[in-house]
Amino acid sequence: MHKNPRLSSIINHLLKQPAHKASIQIAVGELTEFNEEQFRQQWNGLVAQTPLAQTKLNIRIVRAEQQCMVCFLKYHPQQKETACPQCGSVGAKILAGEEFYLESI
Repeated sequence: MHKNPRLSSIINHLLKQPAHKASIQIAVGELTEFNEEQFRQQWNGLVAQTPLAQTKLNIRIVRAEQQCMVCFLKYHPQQKETACPQCGSVGAKILAGEEFYLESI
């Protein structure tokens, strides 16, 4: 299983916090390489035998949004494709979808 260093960093941050956490929410962008089952397995392995072992993990998928740099259309990429659906240009700015962060405790 591919180890996610950002998840390890979030867990290390949470372990330094004094209060008990009943649940946490992590935001994950739709464009990131993400397999929820593997992610949850890694979470469970990293928090086992720690104060976070009973903490509920919630995951929110952030919808991808791109903007064409030719016609400036904002659009949701289909199957991670960057081509603009209006003009066909492949020059796009990613506005959302690459996130990976601790959203709430």
